[in-house]
Amino acid sequence: LVLVGSSLGYLFVPSSMLRIVGIDGDPQSTFLLRTLAAAFVALIPIAWSARHRSDGAGQRSILYGLAMYMFVSSLVDLHAFLNDIVGMVSIPSITLRVLMCVVLLWLVHTGDRADRA
Repeated sequence: LVLVGSSLGYLFVPSSMLRIVGIDGDPQSTFLLRTLAAAFVALIPIAWSARHRSDGAGQRSILYGLAMYMFVSSLVDLHAFLNDIVGMVSIPSITLRVLMCVVLLWLVHTGDRADRA
């Protein structure tokens, strides 16, 4: 649901999404955010399909991919914060995505353990 909300926000109101972290939008950043959002919107059905526990390699790949996105995007935000590109408001977002990464990896790990049992 976080992926859906942020994807739709970046697609339909990119300047407002940027303002949350203290960045002024311009036509170029709006274009880039909407292009990125289109990719995220395309991932929504894939992420939604992983909501039911299964033991398939496909589900593990989806969860690993989502965890990787959460971690790498939090690193990008951390870099922006440390270089004064975004403000303090990005810290909760960074923290939330790192926590989501941990939960996703935990889900993969518990699924693997159940497969071995």
